[in-house]
Amino acid sequence: MHTHDSNAAPLPDRLNEDWRFGRPHVHARELAEALEHAQAAELRGIDLPSAAQLTPCAAEPLPTIGSEALMQRVLAGVQFGHCLRVADGLQRREAITLHSEVHGVQVQQLRVIVGAGARLHLIEEHEYGEESTLVCLRRYELMPGATLRLEQREIGSGNARAFCISSCICTENARFCSLSTHQDLAWARHECTLELTAPGAEALLLSANRLRSEQCLDMRNRQLHSSPGCKSRLLCKNTLTDRATAIFGGNIRVQPHAHDTDAYLSNLNLQLSPHATVHSLPMLEILADRVRCSHGSATAPVDAEQLFYLQSRGIPLAEARRALEEAFLADVRLRFEQF
Repeated sequence: MHTHDSNAAPLPDRLNEDWRFGRPHVHARELAEALEHAQAAELRGIDLPSAAQLTPCAAEPLPTIGSEALMQRVLAGVQFGHCLRVADGLQRREAITLHSEVHGVQVQQLRVIVGAGARLHLIEEHEYGEESTLVCLRRYELMPGATLRLEQREIGSGNARAFCISSCICTENARFCSLSTHQDLAWARHECTLELTAPGAEALLLSANRLRSEQCLDMRNRQLHSSPGCKSRLLCKNTLTDRATAIFGGNIRVQPHAHDTDAYLSNLNLQLSPHATVHSLPMLEILADRVRCSHGSATAPVDAEQLFYLQSRGIPLAEARRALEEAFLADVRLRFEQF
């Protein structure tokens, strides 16, 4: 990756609403400077069928949510990425896995094209070493009638950081379901732009995360309905202990003439410590008629009556709190498995 002027583009600041709660004074400038020396992250396909080909491809820009300055730095040095192309009509129940081990500062770009009528369960897994950072760009394209069930696993270590930008386009009668998890990352920002472009498209975006210590998770999501008769759902759940921070920004935008839209987003947080912090910013932009759109957000501590009930059955306090945390996150996995 060649070097370039780190001051060539403006960085996010506290007055930029898209970055306002994302600790930019701690992370944004450091990340931009680190990208000057970033290397490409290797990507290994596991159990790929012959109808799914992983090949190099040219890097392309992605839509971002408040991260344009950083993306200029990434794209200035990334020439190539990987493309996973799934043949039309492939029906595969067993999951296939794309795995990366992250060391130092690395960047990665992945494009996934699921052919017409194909059905795929894909797992993307990143394992981070100590003091490592990854900037990952992902684009998913679902052809008519395609179904993609996607698991995105970010597994951290020590002071690891992740910056992931995803873009998904669903065409006619395509079905997309994603489940993202962030584990033991000091800081992570996850952006997802979903666009439903033809009638019958359906999407379910899920995320379940346990945040502890001083970890910070900053999630931004955009659901774009640009065609009539589409459906989208988003559910993000977090549990927070110690001095952890969760930031959520979600926006449903219904374009003109995208009538009969059915969309919902929800951000739910279980606050296990009085020192944990939550910022939740759900939004709606509706520019069409005959729509059903809504959003919800809730943050609450552990229910004292539930804790008392478990303790009265002989369950120790710490174990009772863990059980309630597990139960709180369990339905996210269940929804993914039932899709």
